Amino acid sequence: MPISAESKRGRRLNAVMPVILGRAEAYYVTETKNVSYRGVCLDSKEAFPVGTQLQLVFGQPPELPRLSLEGIVRWSEGGKGVGVEFPSMSAAEQQALLEFVNAHYPSGQA
Repeated sequence: MPISAESKRGRRLNAVMPVILGRAEAYYVTETKNVSYRGVCLDSKEAFPVGTQLQLVFGQPPELPRLSLEGIVRWSEGGKGVGVEFPSMSAAEQQALLEFVNAHYPSGQA
């Protein structure tokens, strides 16, 4: 059975959450457009080059504990957003994001 694009990237939840991005010594505040347990799409005005390493610190929505994650920019398009993958999340961090996505993603819609 072929794997769909949705399965490869994980289920996405349209979620607007504040996030602080750290890159070198610069910090940016932006919001997510959507989130999955493997990454996020950021509504960033800054177009980061593909491969850029970022430190992301999520705020504390009631459903999600404060998380500080390392991410790698996988795509970036001015005006459309920035796709960031989390390549080295701990099991606890992945579980927290997965629970958040599963709790808010309508079942049966993949």
